[in-house]
Amino acid sequence: MDYKPRVPPVWLFVLTGMPYGVVGAFAGQVMPYLTSQAGIKLGSIGWYGLLLLVPPMLQFLYAPIVDLGPKRKHWLILVSILGAVFLFGACVTPLPEHTTLFLILAVTAQLVSGLVGSCNGGLLALSVPDHLRGKASGWYNIGNLSGGGLSAAIAIAEVGAEAEPWVIGLTLGAMMIAPSLAALWLDEPTRSLEPRHVFRETLHDIGEVLFSKAGLTGIALCISPVGTAALTNYFSGMAKTYHVDATDTSLTVLGNAALNALGAWGGGWLCDRYNRRAMYLLSGALTAVCAIIMALSPDVRLTYIAGVMTYALITGFCYSAFTATVLETIGTAGRAASTQYSLFVAAGNAAIAYVGLVDTRFDETYGAEGVLGSDAALNILGVLVLGFVFWRLRSFGKSRHPEVPPTPIPQAKVISGGDQ
Repeated sequence: MDYKPRVPPVWLFVLTGMPYGVVGAFAGQVMPYLTSQAGIKLGSIGWYGLLLLVPPMLQFLYAPIVDLGPKRKHWLILVSILGAVFLFGACVTPLPEHTTLFLILAVTAQLVSGLVGSCNGGLLALSVPDHLRGKASGWYNIGNLSGGGLSAAIAIAEVGAEAEPWVIGLTLGAMMIAPSLAALWLDEPTRSLEPRHVFRETLHDIGEVLFSKAGLTGIALCISPVGTAALTNYFSGMAKTYHVDATDTSLTVLGNAALNALGAWGGGWLCDRYNRRAMYLLSGALTAVCAIIMALSPDVRLTYIAGVMTYALITGFCYSAFTATVLETIGTAGRAASTQYSLFVAAGNAAIAYVGLVDTRFDETYGAEGVLGSDAALNILGVLVLGFVFWRLRSFGKSRHPEVPPTPIPQAKVISGGDQ
């Protein structure tokens, strides 16, 4: 008889998502700010951002490790501690004198702590029923985005106050380790398969997903530029263009954390009531509208603050819609849940990386307006292409109505989305 874990309070995923968010915010906000303050140009920072996203892009290759041995919740705590150690090392590395060492430590922190996302994905897939997955995705991304944003705001404020690097490193480390302990309250079965059986099952499950219409269109959605919210990783590096100082940047990042939370909560609510893929395409369209308005506005402090904070609200929506769509596609996902989840997340991180790299190529010639215009164009193109493809293939996924409760998912190994 299959073990059915007790459904956890979905708000717990706020805490378990925070360690992943802290390292992600370091790569996306703290690193660009630190390197720009050290005199490194945005074009180079774009390459650094791409480098820091390589581990998440390759995460599915080593994610099977958390489907083995200790429970996922124990893995989550372990990799949070290890990630905090490497992040501390990056914080105390002088810039620009030791940029290479800084990047090595930051990439290693990403490599290790990326498994926090794999652990959370497996726990979400195994313990949360379909009708709660939008809400759970919202809470998880509140922790991921808002927890990460809060850590970035504190770190940038400490940089502006000329705090010692070790103080910044300890602050970020504590914000990774302490919330990870909430994973101990999640219910999870004991492992029973030998490693060779797990790898065989993993390959079988991945093949089932990749060769289904729902899986292929899901991968296409994840790897597209739609809803990547890639400029979140570079706004702090654009602060000088808008004459914004460290205090304003820190306050903006702090405001972003609250708006990320609001967007993630609202996005999760919508994804439990309406078609999740349609909601994801909508999030990409809203991202484009925000970028266009910001690009057409003057390069002043108000434009930066209003534009970045609106983008942050939409980013929360994007991330909740992404997580909910992935969970719908993989269903209960079997014993290899973390690996299957990581496969889609790797595609999403690849999209964030290439969109950010393309966007920052326009900085030297066209300035901030070119960066924003590129982001908007990529999102619009992606929405149009994917909308047409999903319509032609009838693969928009499950339709929902706010007045009709969704049907609970069957206890199958893999539940495909779409019309299959």
